[in-house]
Amino acid sequence: MRFKLWQRIFLSLLIPTLITVAIFLYQIDKYKMIFQQITLLEAADDISMTLLELRRYEKNILLFHEELNTILFYENLRNLKRKVLSIETELIGTIGRDDYTEFQKKLSEYEAAANQLIDDTTTDRKAAITKNMRGYARNIEKILYDFKIQQRRKIEVSISEIKHYLAISIVLLVAAATTIGYLLSKKVITVIKKMEKSFAKLSKGEFEKIYDVEAPDEIITLIDVYNHTITRVKEYKTELDKTLNSLEAANRELIEKQETLVESKKASAMRLIASEIAHEINNPLSSATLMLGMFYEEIDDTDSRKEDIRFILKEIHRCQDVIRKLTDYARKEPLNLTDVNIIELINEIADMALRQNAGKAVCLTTSIIDVPERISIDRSLIYNALLNILSNAFEATHPGNSIEISAYAENGYAVITIHNNGDAIPQGNIQRIFEPFFTTKKERGGSGLGLAITRKIIESHHGLVTVSSAPTSGTTFTIKLPTGLSDRIEDTASALGVEL
Repeated sequence: MRFKLWQRIFLSLLIPTLITVAIFLYQIDKYKMIFQQITLLEAADDISMTLLELRRYEKNILLFHEELNTILFYENLRNLKRKVLSIETELIGTIGRDDYTEFQKKLSEYEAAANQLIDDTTTDRKAAITKNMRGYARNIEKILYDFKIQQRRKIEVSISEIKHYLAISIVLLVAAATTIGYLLSKKVITVIKKMEKSFAKLSKGEFEKIYDVEAPDEIITLIDVYNHTITRVKEYKTELDKTLNSLEAANRELIEKQETLVESKKASAMRLIASEIAHEINNPLSSATLMLGMFYEEIDDTDSRKEDIRFILKEIHRCQDVIRKLTDYARKEPLNLTDVNIIELINEIADMALRQNAGKAVCLTTSIIDVPERISIDRSLIYNALLNILSNAFEATHPGNSIEISAYAENGYAVITIHNNGDAIPQGNIQRIFEPFFTTKKERGGSGLGLAITRKIIESHHGLVTVSSAPTSGTTFTIKLPTGLSDRIEDTASALGVEL
């Protein structure tokens, strides 16, 4: 009886596969056993960690005599006893009932010694009790250590057995593969190599059919189907490329329109809110400020109410400042583009920041390298944006530390960095510091609009502002302003709802 090609391959694989499956089924129990042993080992490690935590609170009780440490000590002691009971059967089976009884005895003695240590205030007795406790703890640790060593040895033995049977399975599969290679004729191998080359070219986008093949009927049928598939794939690829190009163009256009629309809606909503707030709140606040100011001037300096009025006036001014910032963020701020000497601007901002923080003992240095002498920006807006970042740097920098301003040219941009080695920004806040109303300085009157306005100003100039921060290196704000790109500035300003 003559077997077909698929029958030869099937028979060659069937016998070793059945043997391998039998070995695998036999090893299932081994895998389960290893899993149980690993779980038990993890439980023992957990008990060891709990014991270490218990010893730590034991030392805290000796050093600080705090009630919280006593509570935590007993809580960990209860956890330790509970965890030991959860693996009691396995412990007895591994270390023996005598050692387990000794383990429980040492644990009870340790607990009793701890009770004496907490209740007894005599210094001499405390030293003796502490010595006994350490001895009991070392005995407990030794029993746990021996238990874990035995568990690891069991796991190693089980893994070794699995490796042994795995090697047998591999040998069987290799023998099967060798048999299959013998059964496959030279013609079949030749066809497969041709198909391999064709597939390799297909992966590079080349569609090559296979011709003039002498092989069994099954292979000839496969080649016919393959050639037909190649033809269809080539047609589909051509159509797919056209569709993808159209979709990419449409998607880019849609994203651009969506971004423009979202920014426009945001700006419109903020302008409406700001105008309503300014109208409904600013006028009453101004009236209140005027009346309270007059009352403040008339009241006698010895009157205790005068300090209360001063506090009220201060809070009203803070409310007015928040409303002003909100209005500045939302309104269409016209850009007054002029050619500005960026070096003079940086020096002026540095001088102003030093004056505002004269008593803080923070060193401010500047480093300016190859910056274009003049760039086209709105001087007032950029001044406010940079001064705001620099003021934040002074707030984050402790006396005796330093702030560095650097400026240089890079790929058509004037790059300005403001680095301080003060308190780092938490990583969870890095992505949010430019969001409107996000602030970590509420207790100091922060409104959360300063950096949002700063980013809007920089982006309206077709620029970019980023921040990086780490506890070891400090915080760095990087501002990139384009040089000689007026057209791009106008496009971006229009998209952000800013009039030029």
